[in-house]
Amino acid sequence: MVPTPHCLGFTVDCATMFKGLGVVAMGFILFVGSVYLLLTAILGRYMAYLVIAVAFFGWLIIQSSIWAFGYKSQGPVTPVYLGPKGAVATWVVLSANNGGTSTKYATFEKYPNAPWYVANPNDPLQAANIQSVEGAIQTFLAAEMNTQLKINPDDPTAIQTTAFTVNDGSLRFAQDGNTPIAVAQAQYNGGGPLWTVSLYYDQGSEGRYSFMFLGASILLFAIHIPLLDRAEKKRKAFLTGGGAPAWYGPA
Repeated sequence: MVPTPHCLGFTVDCATMFKGLGVVAMGFILFVGSVYLLLTAILGRYMAYLVIAVAFFGWLIIQSSIWAFGYKSQGPVTPVYLGPKGAVATWVVLSANNGGTSTKYATFEKYPNAPWYVANPNDPLQAANIQSVEGAIQTFLAAEMNTQLKINPDDPTAIQTTAFTVNDGSLRFAQDGNTPIAVAQAQYNGGGPLWTVSLYYDQGSEGRYSFMFLGASILLFAIHIPLLDRAEKKRKAFLTGGGAPAWYGPA
């Protein structure tokens, strides 16, 4: 198994991350800094900063709005959350044991009876849920076994997800309020106890960063607008001497 690169808590190679940060920084210096430099020659440093800031945050409001809401920017079926993504919706394992199900939701106590049902593999949405649940179970059990055996997950001898199989007919779904839940039984292919795994569907926070950018850009835009207005009035008063020049009649 190829080791997964990590840098500062992110699943990305450090060299790639620092190259990306460098490109963003240089792009900002080149495209924003060069315009700021030209404006300082005309408006002064403070006024130039305010003009650049208002323009930049105004553009960022538009950009982050497209990230958050789509606005059919890529066609009639444009998805939302086009910008930096937070945690995606996924099935999360609550418990895995050799006995009963989890006790977090009351509906678990009724497994495998109604309202629990077996998903239809011929339905695309339900088939996707089946694959997601089975993948989450296999990943969880493999990680647990590697932890118990004190094996590094990146080690070539680590237990793989394919070493576990979800038993046919054991996977069932239900709804507890607004939360989809699932239960299945799985077993290590090499033998061992039967694990009863309980899961719930975490809706995630995929649009978190899009809305954070939008909120921050609106706030900073609102802060800089009155500052720009005040600076413009002071500049006008300075250039005109506070009023119209005296008129002494025709020359």
